[in-house]
Amino acid sequence: MSTRNSSQASSGGSADGRRQRRPGLPRRRFLAGAAGAGALAAAAGAPSALAAAGRRASLAAGPPGGLPGVRQVRHWEEQLVRFGTRYTGSSGHAAYVDWLTEQLAAVPGLRIRTDRLTFSRWLARDFALRVRVPAAIGRSGPVPLTYYYPYSGQTPPGGVTAALVDLGTYPPATGYTAAFWTAARGAIALVRTAPSVFDLDLGQTATGGYEPGRSSAQAAADYTAYAAALAHPAWQGIFEPVPLLDARNAGVLGVVCAWTGLPDDEVINQYSPFITPYPAASGLPAPGDPGCPAVWVGDSTGTQLSGLAASGQATATLVLTADITVGAATETVWGSLKGSGSTGQNIIINTHTDGPNAVEENGGLGILALARHLAARPARNNDMYVALVTGHFQLPQFTRAIPNPKNAEIGNDAISVWMLDHPDIYQAATLGVTVEHLGATRWTNDPVTGQYGPAGPDWGTTYTMQRDITSAVNTEQDAYLAAVAAVNGTGWPDYPVAAVRPGGFPLYLGEGAPLYAAGLGTVSLCPMPTYLLQAGDAQRPQLLDLDKVDMPLMYGQILALARTIEALDAAPPSAL
Repeated sequence: MSTRNSSQASSGGSADGRRQRRPGLPRRRFLAGAAGAGALAAAAGAPSALAAAGRRASLAAGPPGGLPGVRQVRHWEEQLVRFGTRYTGSSGHAAYVDWLTEQLAAVPGLRIRTDRLTFSRWLARDFALRVRVPAAIGRSGPVPLTYYYPYSGQTPPGGVTAALVDLGTYPPATGYTAAFWTAARGAIALVRTAPSVFDLDLGQTATGGYEPGRSSAQAAADYTAYAAALAHPAWQGIFEPVPLLDARNAGVLGVVCAWTGLPDDEVINQYSPFITPYPAASGLPAPGDPGCPAVWVGDSTGTQLSGLAASGQATATLVLTADITVGAATETVWGSLKGSGSTGQNIIINTHTDGPNAVEENGGLGILALARHLAARPARNNDMYVALVTGHFQLPQFTRAIPNPKNAEIGNDAISVWMLDHPDIYQAATLGVTVEHLGATRWTNDPVTGQYGPAGPDWGTTYTMQRDITSAVNTEQDAYLAAVAAVNGTGWPDYPVAAVRPGGFPLYLGEGAPLYAAGLGTVSLCPMPTYLLQAGDAQRPQLLDLDKVDMPLMYGQILALARTIEALDAAPPSAL
């Protein structure tokens, strides 16, 4: 990745002056394009109890100064979905960044700039899998896929055909080794991936929270119980990705990755993993480099394929065509609001702009609302910087190590590139407020029925860390939980909420991690719904999970962050 000098932003064309063709998936139409306005409006509803609470609050009082109303935010959310999936550097992503730049440039007093970055881009075009076996063994034909494996490789349009070799169940004791792949040399490997379960207690500690009728300590305990042995599709790619470079080096022509332990409705269209490099020595995709093309299948499909492969007579044709562009352009948009005080300190409010759906990532909409509100305030003690970065969905090319980090963390993210391109800003900052995954409802696999479905609002997990992490005083957490309680008191819902800190295994999820590493105090909202990486569900893929966004909850979270920023901006510098 390379960085160009930042420039004053203006509305208009994309980062590279042209629109990229959105990759089509003619064989697997998981992404059905933009939805009609009526369908989007209907999908942007909310669970009835939360919606009623939001309506009561809306009638009781208008929004704080400068802050748009919930209807405006809902319209923004619908617009976000119309851009389609926004994988890093794609046409949908470029269009969304252009739109955000135009909207932010209209905020009075907010000076907007853009940083043009280039990288090696891989965008899937078509993917499919066919299997052929003698009729006496089973049925030949197309195999249902859940999605492709991002940045894995590419095939000719006709795919690659070879024997299908089942490498068996995932070896939990040894993990993947070079010897693991030997049996599939010259073949297409079937791999049963590790169960996607992780105990978040290993990586984070809940220190407070908010639930109606519960104390802060009780809410923290409830979150801890929820987060224990948590099944989540994202964990597979974060903690145990399939080592495709090892497979390639062993002579494997392609890989069929089978989910285990999760229902198909949960894993459909999951863009996973998003943190692994291309399977080449350079880690970068290049035209003509096949990599190690891979696709995903569901648990039951994996079992069926295993049975066919056991015959020793199964062949598979794997298709994964892609557009690879070296030097593709993408943009980070950022800006500043001057403070009226003389603190000489900055507050950074950040998110990322790329993602597959209506929740991942809608943080830019929250920052747009917050920027309008902060610009309308009569006074701001600190300079305010907003940073909406690119690259979160291609982290191998969009992360840099924070020099001389003050805090250890596992989870470096794309904001690190912007920080090191503008070190004077973060080095003078006392606070980072990260806005991610607004309005997320919880969807889970019912342990009784086995059905995947809604289960109320998701936990608003928020890292709240003081600058001196050894101090017994945590002004950031106190301000945030007070703001959450106050917002709930007005009738807008913002619950359940958990305030957490990195644990013994210092996991810091989301774009707040580099700010924490650099020693800033942080308030980093990062809910983790199970559909976070999903490019729409099986029933209505064109909505990109818009129907899972709770608009009153989203608005309540924006209100709470606005109150938090106001409180911490008003605090004396010595308190931060």
